[in-house]
Amino acid sequence: MVTSAPRPPKISLQNLAEGYLGDIGPEEFLEGMEFTDLNLAEADATQATFLDCRWSNVNFGDVDAPVDLTGTKFSGTEVTDCRADTWNMPHGNLLHTEISGTRIGAGVVYDSVWEKVRFTNCRISYLNLRESKLTDVEFRDCKIDEIDLDRAKVSRVAFPGSSVGVFQCEGATLGNVDIRGLEPHKISGVHSLRGATIDDTQLMLFAELFASELGISVE
Repeated sequence: MVTSAPRPPKISLQNLAEGYLGDIGPEEFLEGMEFTDLNLAEADATQATFLDCRWSNVNFGDVDAPVDLTGTKFSGTEVTDCRADTWNMPHGNLLHTEISGTRIGAGVVYDSVWEKVRFTNCRISYLNLRESKLTDVEFRDCKIDEIDLDRAKVSRVAFPGSSVGVFQCEGATLGNVDIRGLEPHKISGVHSLRGATIDDTQLMLFAELFASELGISVE
């Protein structure tokens, strides 16, 4: 059986207008704007929509003062060289979105919908995607300390050239999830890995983790 690769996002950004901090607010609909060199600490963008926008060198808030992106939607959007000590975007929606060169501390993005999303060369400490729905998502050349996919529905997701320290997927539903090349030191939810693809080397590396998770003694 051949594992299907994620379908790439389609983004076309032209003639963007300059965006300002004052443009951002709850339930705003902003289209065709470019946000550059902004500090969004404590900004409120709940339920806002950003369509065909670009974010460059933006600080999405410090640990104690993150921007509130609860329920926010990004579509046809690029995020480049940004920072988020806490990326607070639960119940959010990423559609046809590309995120590159960005540093994320804690990604609080549970119960979200991501479709056709690509992360490239990003550094992520913790990504909480519990109970989310991911379709056509790629993490390329990223370093992720921990990703939490507990009870998520995940289809056509891949991690080419990436590393993941802890991989959690308790109660997840996986389909065409390609984790070849990953060498996590902890896997939680081995019984939920049905639908994932690993390689021969990983099968040997994960043997002890699989045995421990399944309560099997190896003597």
